[in-house]
Amino acid sequence: MSILPVSLLISWPKYQNAPQNSPLFNGDAWSLGGNGDYVPHEGPVIVPPPGIGGVPIQLAAGVGGGYVTTGPFANMTVNLGPVGGLEGVPAGPQGGLGYNPRRLKRDLGPALNKRYANYTTILNLLSQPNVDAFRLVSEGVPYTPEIGPHGGMHYAIGGDPGGDLFTSPGDPAFWVHHGQMDSVWAIWQALGGSSRYTSLGTGPYAHRTWTNDPPASLAQLSDVIDMGYAGESTTIEKVMSTVGGELCYFYL
Repeated sequence: MSILPVSLLISWPKYQNAPQNSPLFNGDAWSLGGNGDYVPHEGPVIVPPPGIGGVPIQLAAGVGGGYVTTGPFANMTVNLGPVGGLEGVPAGPQGGLGYNPRRLKRDLGPALNKRYANYTTILNLLSQPNVDAFRLVSEGVPYTPEIGPHGGMHYAIGGDPGGDLFTSPGDPAFWVHHGQMDSVWAIWQALGGSSRYTSLGTGPYAHRTWTNDPPASLAQLSDVIDMGYAGESTTIEKVMSTVGGELCYFYL
């Protein structure tokens, strides 16, 4: 079996001052489409779930907010969501799970990119001593403005469905953002010992439910990942390494 080199990802800090002008989003024929056309708007608001302490978190707006009208995905139709509700976009039918065709929107801009995914943040992430510490930097401290590079860059892409937690994969940019997440994770693993390929931690992100809400047991390497229609089911253990188990690739 050969190992496949890949490089399809967003370099978060490289274009932090103007992500909308990066080769991925400048709107040319080789990009993932441009930013949304500019429309005056407020930034997204993160509302804590019912029963959880904290106040709504106001994030900065990008420099787009409207429809994507340039590049290969200009005027693309997205059909699912939003689930969480977005500014200027009513929640989709059936709790966001029903058919809801509409045009793709984006809201790229420097404010969130520079705050959550700058070079200092990435170096800090790579220096974490264990998986629990890594996750607290990458995902942020639950229900605080520190949402980490993972959540921060989701909102830095923003728009519809990119700004919706549950249906953001409907924007092609979702996949290169997660390519960068995977790349940083693989680099962090390679910088440490073998335990980084087997440890799932015991912290707030180590449970079988998101931030342990509702309370659940710790995840185990033997837990099955149900891929649904996307592929065959597997276990966490088999996908802990990009060059071991069922995976065979590395990042350039």
